[in-house]
Amino acid sequence: MTDRVRIDTNWHYHGLRALVVENRHLRLVILPELGGKLWSLVDKATDREIFWHNPRMGPRPAPYGAAYDDWFCGGWDELFPNDAPTSFASALYPDHGEWWSMPFAWEVTTQRPDEVTVHCWRAGIVTDTRVERWITLRADAPTFTTRYRIHNAGPQPLDYLWKLHPALAISPGARIDLPACTVRPEAAFNDRLDKQPFTWPAARGAQGEAVDMRVVPGKEAATCDFYYATDLAAGWCALTNAAAGVGFGLAFDPAVFRSVWVFGAYGGWRGHYTTILEPCTGYPYQLEEAVAQGTASQLATGATLDTTVTAVLYHGRASVGEITPEGEVR
Repeated sequence: MTDRVRIDTNWHYHGLRALVVENRHLRLVILPELGGKLWSLVDKATDREIFWHNPRMGPRPAPYGAAYDDWFCGGWDELFPNDAPTSFASALYPDHGEWWSMPFAWEVTTQRPDEVTVHCWRAGIVTDTRVERWITLRADAPTFTTRYRIHNAGPQPLDYLWKLHPALAISPGARIDLPACTVRPEAAFNDRLDKQPFTWPAARGAQGEAVDMRVVPGKEAATCDFYYATDLAAGWCALTNAAAGVGFGLAFDPAVFRSVWVFGAYGGWRGHYTTILEPCTGYPYQLEEAVAQGTASQLATGATLDTTVTAVLYHGRASVGEITPEGEVR
């Protein structure tokens, strides 16, 4: 059988348009009407869903300005230009930004047996911006790429946080791998740590004990981690489910995504069990604090940010030492 890539645009899921793109390695489902969410990523070799899905709530249309946590159904969202809701630059920025609840326009720009590209776009609500994404899946590759273009058409430079937000299905003993970095715990969400900065992966617990942050605890830990990996030696992150025989990683430009936020809900946040790997253009999650300390990003008037992120599935590994920009896992 000849390897090929296919797209079917005729499906709906929970009443939302669902674009299904697949090759022999993976199946990707995109919900353009719900923030352009990447809802499902199935590894065909293991028949395993890579993304975490909220067992108590499926995807549903959300009103603009809704409280994100109360609508968080899982999958891969994207947050821009903020995380925590805030009044900033004479405007009210909604919880987790202005994209996740809004519909994106879309079209299929490439449809060949060896390659499919879906183009999604929309304008900002509070910000005078336009975001475009080109999601490309090629035949016989366990990867997909997303090219992004964000344009600031406003009269002023735009301070922002932009982060990827894939919620991942996990099992006890799964492993998080990051390049060499300095980690800064977010004080509000780290009951099990002493909340002091550390060099990845060696943290210290609340009682001073050593904690290997690569190891995902079980749900019975009833805890929650939230930390910022900064000063990245390279642009990648990965989570390996060795028991399931599959891993997921992202490769990105570290000059754009200068940090990786990790949010681990290990039974301690609403009873959920997931790890979210979040490459981000700055930190911390309060935009006004990031601007004040010089760790936010800024897009000049009339400027355009153009960058590409590669997502990859892999097998036969217990750990990851590197993911190249092309998606090669080492």
